[in-house]
Amino acid sequence: MWTRKAFIASIILLTLLVPSMVLEGAETPFSVSPGEITVRNAPPLGEPYTIQETIVVWNRDNVGRVVSITTEIPPENMITPGYEPIPNENWVYPSGPSSFLIEENSYALVQISLNIPRWENLTGKKWEVWIGVERQAFPDEPIVYRPTVRMMIETTEELPPPPSEGTNYLIFLAVGLVAAIVVAGVWILSKRRKRALL
Repeated sequence: MWTRKAFIASIILLTLLVPSMVLEGAETPFSVSPGEITVRNAPPLGEPYTIQETIVVWNRDNVGRVVSITTEIPPENMITPGYEPIPNENWVYPSGPSSFLIEENSYALVQISLNIPRWENLTGKKWEVWIGVERQAFPDEPIVYRPTVRMMIETTEELPPPPSEGTNYLIFLAVGLVAAIVVAGVWILSKRRKRALL
């Protein structure tokens, strides 16, 4: 027979377990995949670039939902073994807006950009950063969905060439190509005129 203490204890236990069971269910109304991303050979370029991996955010609700993307430095006692917390969470951010609407029964693709300073001491590093994806709750909703994507970043062993050198080379190559086409065109036209005069 149930005693009053056992009844109260079971109510408290259910209160604690039910929200987590809902959040961990296979078919929650809001979910994110993948749960973990590893970016290898990330160059400290000193300018932004977008990584290939994409985060998929699902809204299986029957109404549109506003979603916010944030990045944060994880606590040292919760990071993946072999990695350390990223020194600056601002080096990782969504390529598009950080807050957006997902229509009902739909999804959105989130691309992530990195902007790691071009410093020698940032080569050969293994960092972890957390990307929080929070669904804005309505006033009467008791549960706030905020899944987190763990991102591991492994930087290159050496600094890449400065981006400006590559850009200057491409500009020089394009100008040279255009000049060669113009010279070839003038030469062909002059040959045709000489033939026409003969």
